[in-house]
Amino acid sequence: MTTLYFNLNDVILILSIGLSIVLALSQPLLSTKLAISKYLLSGFFVSIALADIGILLIWNEHLPSSDTVDALTPYFYAPAMLLKGPLLVLYVASITHDDFKLAKADCLHLLPCAFVIGVIAVFGIDSNLLRLDTFGIDSAIYRAVDFIWWFVKITPFVYFAYALYIVRKYHKTVFSHNSSVNEEAIVWLYLLTIAYICSAVWSIMLSVLAVVYRLPLGVTDNYINFILLIALFFYSVSHAQRLTTTKGLNKTESKSNENIDDLIGKIMSGIREQKLYLKPNINVEQFSDMIGLPYRDVSFAINRAFDRNFFEFINTYRVEEAKRYLGDKDCLHMSVMEILLESGFNSKSSFQRFFKRLTGESPTEYRNRVISQTH
Repeated sequence: MTTLYFNLNDVILILSIGLSIVLALSQPLLSTKLAISKYLLSGFFVSIALADIGILLIWNEHLPSSDTVDALTPYFYAPAMLLKGPLLVLYVASITHDDFKLAKADCLHLLPCAFVIGVIAVFGIDSNLLRLDTFGIDSAIYRAVDFIWWFVKITPFVYFAYALYIVRKYHKTVFSHNSSVNEEAIVWLYLLTIAYICSAVWSIMLSVLAVVYRLPLGVTDNYINFILLIALFFYSVSHAQRLTTTKGLNKTESKSNENIDDLIGKIMSGIREQKLYLKPNINVEQFSDMIGLPYRDVSFAINRAFDRNFFEFINTYRVEEAKRYLGDKDCLHMSVMEILLESGFNSKSSFQRFFKRLTGESPTEYRNRVISQTH
């Protein structure tokens, strides 16, 4: 009779391990805005591979084992689980900020790993004990093992939630400082971080169900993580490099002594006389330099006087410029693409989305309506 060494769950784990290793090795070959981004993502994939190897060694009873393997498994499994969160947080920070650098304070992210390794060492926890077979286990050791399982599930959730906070903060900043933003890439980043939060919540829920109702649903974790692994790689290749990055505000920059009316006067001069909104990729720093004001003052004035961010402010004038072209019979020879480029936009999807948001019509609908009314 043939012995089945690997079930479907094990196969998914093995595929995840192999794919994680391949993706980790391939990251240095990819082109990125910041080199640190690909190494952080590579580290994330390595942590997934080590965590999955640990799960396989802990729960597959058919794999050849030894006292050494049983003793070492917790020492790489638990840290690998705990490092996923910090690595994802740092990766998200690196792809959203063009001045990102690792700091000494980032070493604090290693404290949970050091702590759990200390618990493993003090209580002599090995793979057999991690299975929580309560027969013959000292109550103190049982509580220590139980703590480790909860710790390696809850800690990533906290980090994933923090990653979402970084995305949210970045979202506000990027629209306050740029006139052209890749909104699709931001939406994907939101979905990805939310998906990781949901996966962590699901993992915690499964642990609760296992304790309360003895439901063996933990294997579904592996399927979800495998899907997220593929999604993260897809994002890193297709969207991450197209994110509009931001940089930290220069807090030492002095503010001008001009009042709000003077600030608005200079801002509107840049709009009406210099027509700076026609520059496709202009950001608040460039705009401020051209009108001779500190960019913190420009952001403040636009937000205070117009109740909108820089992105909305500039694109409102671009839409007005586009409306002028679309409503002019002498410009009927111009395509919508030509008009959006002449108006300062550089993306058809962004142009159509913002145009409809302000007018309630698509550019084509607006053109047909206005032209027909002039006949």
